[in-house]
Amino acid sequence: MAETGLATEVATEPVAADTQAEVTDSPAGEADSVAVAPAPPALNELPSRLDLRYRLRYGIASGEQTLVWINEGERYTLSSVAVATGLAGVFYRGRFAQTSSGRITPTGLQPEDFWDQRGNKRSRASFDAMQGQIVLVPDTGAPRHFSYQGAVQDALSLFFQFALTAPPSGKQLEYRVFNGKKLRDYRYDVLGEVLLETRLGTLRTLHLARADSGDGRFEIWLAIDRHYLPVRMRRSDEADSEMELSILSITP
Repeated sequence: MAETGLATEVATEPVAADTQAEVTDSPAGEADSVAVAPAPPALNELPSRLDLRYRLRYGIASGEQTLVWINEGERYTLSSVAVATGLAGVFYRGRFAQTSSGRITPTGLQPEDFWDQRGNKRSRASFDAMQGQIVLVPDTGAPRHFSYQGAVQDALSLFFQFALTAPPSGKQLEYRVFNGKKLRDYRYDVLGEVLLETRLGTLRTLHLARADSGDGRFEIWLAIDRHYLPVRMRRSDEADSEMELSILSITP
């Protein structure tokens, strides 16, 4: 079942007259100042803790899913638990739980550990950003290694990467995402603002959709006036199996 930072600046000073000999020794045409790379856009501020509760629908089953965000300055933890409720609980036993933890950098989240539990099956993935490698250790079998370059997100951190960066409308975003089993490249179209009716009332949302992934269609709606938190998610695959999360509450 079921889915801020410091910028370094380089200061330069004018060259004094008594250092002219040093300047003339430099290659012709060399700039007198050092170009400074632009700092990344500031991240949205999020509360130190957020508790989100969703209604879950997966095929004929229904249930609830919780998503907890904890911000400890330069570090974060995200936890998600989904369980079937009502009659569906008789047929869908166990729980689906995931946890992501890592660093908060000037450009967003940098996962370091990702835990995944599906019923009795468990696995853990460790991220080494310096080496560009993910090591997945399942309950049984040999560890698996995945190499990557640049930034990477996991299945949980991606949602809050959206919230922290508030993607602008009309843009296409590219992310490398580890979903607990494999590493995939995804593209998301930022489709624009939508008024969404929810249990919290009518919310202004930003609608994103995953394009050309080969993993079916995935859509997410981010509440603009609620820290760009995900308030609706919908996924469908080629077998017409559909999962949907709809927000019930956000605390605080």
